[in-house]
Amino acid sequence: MAPIPEPDLSATGGTYDVNESGIEFRHAPSLPTPKDGNEFLSRLKNNLSLRVLDRPSKNELVFELIGVDISFANALRRIMIAEVPTMALEYVYMWNNSGIIHDEVLSHRLGLVPLNVDPRLFDEYGFDVDEDGNPAATDRNTIVFRLNVACGRNAREDEKIRKKMEVKWKNEGLVSGYDVAEAQQGGGRVGSERKSSGGRGGRTNDEEMEGDPEPSVMNLSIADRAAADAVSSPNVQATPIDPPHRPFTKHVYTRDFLWAPQGDQLSRFPLHSSGVGSGVGGGIRPLHEDILIAKLRPGQVIELEAHARKGVGKDHAKFSPVATASYRIMPHIEILKPIYDELAEELVNWFEPGVFKCEPTSDKGHRVKAVVSNPYACTMSRNFMRNPVLKESIRMSRIPNHFIFSVESVGMMEPAVIVAEALKVLKEKCERVSGLADDALAMGE
Repeated sequence: MAPIPEPDLSATGGTYDVNESGIEFRHAPSLPTPKDGNEFLSRLKNNLSLRVLDRPSKNELVFELIGVDISFANALRRIMIAEVPTMALEYVYMWNNSGIIHDEVLSHRLGLVPLNVDPRLFDEYGFDVDEDGNPAATDRNTIVFRLNVACGRNAREDEKIRKKMEVKWKNEGLVSGYDVAEAQQGGGRVGSERKSSGGRGGRTNDEEMEGDPEPSVMNLSIADRAAADAVSSPNVQATPIDPPHRPFTKHVYTRDFLWAPQGDQLSRFPLHSSGVGSGVGGGIRPLHEDILIAKLRPGQVIELEAHARKGVGKDHAKFSPVATASYRIMPHIEILKPIYDELAEELVNWFEPGVFKCEPTSDKGHRVKAVVSNPYACTMSRNFMRNPVLKESIRMSRIPNHFIFSVESVGMMEPAVIVAEALKVLKEKCERVSGLADDALAMGE
């Protein structure tokens, strides 16, 4: 880990000291007020720094932002949550729904399904207009999905219904999750014949099809079949939750969504591509193909069309690109008095794990002493203050202009991209305020 510089208290006017009862601000001599805007910007430019600390996963990012006021950090956090645009299902046209889920509830569930598409490749709705000047839906601002599912009397009949409808979907140029999986495995383009009958394992015997597991998002057909065989084993006892004569239940997943490419969308988003998000990729699909949408009983159907538009999280949470975006103020830990031997080991292993470490010492009569190793790991627990000796030996504080951000993306955009887009939005806001100020000054003159 790179060495951590000592905080410049003159730039912040002080620091927050942490004690048993709470937090107190300790004042320090601060820099004089900037003479003008140029000096302010010069200070900001010289002190501002951003450094990536960790990438726990593709959808997670931890970085530190140094040299800014807390209002700047909070504005960045709020913009990431509420003002970075994404694509989500906005309008649902329900043609037929005889399932148990009401139209409004089903529409709400559909809207919350994240889409694996980069919103930067689409325009805001209203950018294109028709001859009368009204907003027009085009392939540049709208994504169209359809859902057409029906439940048969049993698994065998349900499979026959699905195979029959697949022919119709191919002729209409619709793309399902099965088509994307096949294209990514080298199965060819949409409209080509599937290598396996029904697309579910390649077995043609109706009796075998009835016991086949549904396609896996991760294409783990061997593992899925093993799991299905384990469940159907004669040693498995039936439970009251799953009686032997219960009516057949069809599970409707996001893989059953049918993407209806508009204009040149199919060429812009080919099925064999890896996608821009972290989902299955390819074409324009839901981010995850195994999200449960509804359950149907024999004879029930769902037929609908859904249009996705570009929006922001402050209008509806479904547009938010992050699952969470938060920050904490950087801890600063100082050892005021040396801590040796057993007390040092107790501090390292029990009071603040990961923050301190023991190092051999040449001090007379002592084996090891405690030193600060990783202040980023400090959770401000203050457990060490229970020991009166450690309480007097350690000072814990927070640096007011040093922030540690944790960003977790939903998946349609990388977290680093979300941060960059949030900074662009913040820049636009600043330019807009600056323009309004210039206009006000011009009017005053």
